Amino acid sequence: MKNLTRVLTAAGLLMLSQLSTAANPVEFWGCKFNDGKSMSDLMSWTEQWNRVVDELPDDGYNAWVMTPMFKSNMTALDFLWVGAWPDYSQMGSGLDSFFNGEEGSALFAKFLEITTCEIHDLYSSTSVRENSGD
Repeated sequence: MKNLTRVLTAAGLLMLSQLSTAANPVEFWGCKFNDGKSMSDLMSWTEQWNRVVDELPDDGYNAWVMTPMFKSNMTALDFLWVGAWPDYSQMGSGLDSFFNGEEGSALFAKFLEITTCEIHDLYSSTSVRENSGD
């Protein structure tokens, strides 16, 4: 019985360690506003985007709009759109639902009216520290 307890404990710890170091996909869009467009246009668009994304079957996508405070070339981009999924499966289903859906594809066309993104990168992210909240 002691051996079974040890094996189950070790297996549980192994599974937890795998969960904490599991990689998740993160995308980066580096963008410049099109002529006559601004951050207020983008923020207005994000309100529409949130309504559409909230209705998708997979709601695992989190997104941030980041504006540069300092970078080596301050004129290279106006903002970064950063989006992350919990795992690659949710990334695939989320991208499929958004870009192959009528509302999502129409909304992305509106995004392209606001901005031009020269950068679109996908990274594999692994958490190396989680804040304990203390």
